[in-house]
Amino acid sequence: MRYTHVVKTICHPLGGADYRITISIPKEPAPKEGHPVFYVLDGNAYGNLFENIVALQSGRTEKTDVPLAVIVSVGYEDEEDFPALRMYDFTPPSDVINLPEHPSVEPWPAFGGAEHFLEVITEVKEMVRQIVDVDDARQLIFGHSLGGLFLVHTLVREPQLFSHYYICSPSLWWNEEQVLQEALQITQLNCVIFIAVEQELKYQMYNNAQSLYCRLSSLPLQAVQFYSSPVENHMSIVPTSISQALRFLMASKPL
Repeated sequence: MRYTHVVKTICHPLGGADYRITISIPKEPAPKEGHPVFYVLDGNAYGNLFENIVALQSGRTEKTDVPLAVIVSVGYEDEEDFPALRMYDFTPPSDVINLPEHPSVEPWPAFGGAEHFLEVITEVKEMVRQIVDVDDARQLIFGHSLGGLFLVHTLVREPQLFSHYYICSPSLWWNEEQVLQEALQITQLNCVIFIAVEQELKYQMYNNAQSLYCRLSSLPLQAVQFYSSPVENHMSIVPTSISQALRFLMASKPL
């Protein structure tokens, strides 16, 4: 094992299950500039995946461009991979809400807590900084589906929080494309961005992600890349894009 682990908890405003923050710290000493840090949303589902892939890829950083990094899994004190609380955390507030019927035909779980979750992420970043030496130029965040929506919301609201964004299959259809329309008004960013999405028509996933990419690629960014595949679906796009995403992102730095 190349990591030691520190686990912290933060109270969730809705109760039910607190946030579980798992900080995977490399056993090797930090380089002089500090450790890169990869923040992983939906940590219950994806934390171990990121830790294992980074451990493998970083064995030959000179070939892969992927360094050994601190992995911060932002999850929940819940046994489910995708607890309902994530919908509250990853979706923005709005005075007007217009949503399609829930796939289960049940009422939608609580939503609209993204501003609070931005505060949680800021708290987690400070927590990590108190435990390890970090490289401010390599602060990466990953989010999938509603987590990807939250990343785009972060680009709109507080883009300086991270230097590198891995936006995977973002649910930009949410509330009649509220966050996408806000993102299309962005005029300046200083970060590196990788967007991955499946080629499915449902919820306009591909078209919306393509629109986001076109807007971002028109800005004076250091680097932005778009990845898709006709053979992947909403879930398989994560493991099939992760190595390419990390290699691209870590090979690039903001201006």
